[in-house]
Amino acid sequence: MKHIVILLGILLFSYSAAFGDELVYSQDGFGLAQGSSVAIAPFQDLTRSLAVGDKFAGYIAQALKQEGTIRIIGEDQFKTSLAYNRFKQGLSVDRSIAQKIGQQLGVNYVIFGSVIEYGYELAPDGKKTLPIAGVDVRIVSVNSGRIVFAGSFATEGSPGSQLDNVAMEAAKAFYDRVRQ
Repeated sequence: MKHIVILLGILLFSYSAAFGDELVYSQDGFGLAQGSSVAIAPFQDLTRSLAVGDKFAGYIAQALKQEGTIRIIGEDQFKTSLAYNRFKQGLSVDRSIAQKIGQQLGVNYVIFGSVIEYGYELAPDGKKTLPIAGVDVRIVSVNSGRIVFAGSFATEGSPGSQLDNVAMEAAKAFYDRVRQ
C-alpha cells in the first residue's frame, strides 16, 4: 500500500503545471546530512532538448557542492557504472538500477529524475517569451532501496532571462528542500 501511495505522489508531481511551485514527498522529513555521499544519475530528458538531462544533473551537482560536506559522485562515474553493468545507453534510471549502481559506487543515496520542461513559452500578453524549466527529482536510499525524497520543481523566468539561469533556479529549489 505504501508503494502505491508513493507512486501516486510521484505521478501527481509529474503532472504539476504550476510554475514557481513545488510538490514534495519526503520520508520522515528527509534531508541530506553532513558527511552523506550521493551519486547523481543521468536525468531522463522528456523535452527532446539536446543534452538537457546532462545539464540538469550538472546543475544539481553544482547546487549540492554549496554544502561542502556532502561527497558527490558525478554523473560520469554513474554512466561508467551503467556501461560496466551493460545497461543500455539512454535507459531511464529507476529505483532498482539506482540502488544497484549506488552500492557499487559506495554511496548513501542516488539522485535521479526527469527533465519535464525546458524551453520558452509565450507570456500571458502574447508578445514576449518566458523561459521555463521543470524537473522531477527522486532520491533513493542505497541501503534500503526506498525512495526517501521525491519532488517536482518548476521555475519561470522573466522576459529576457537566460534559460540556463532559470534551470539552475529549479536545481537550487531542490537543494533548498533536501539540505539539513
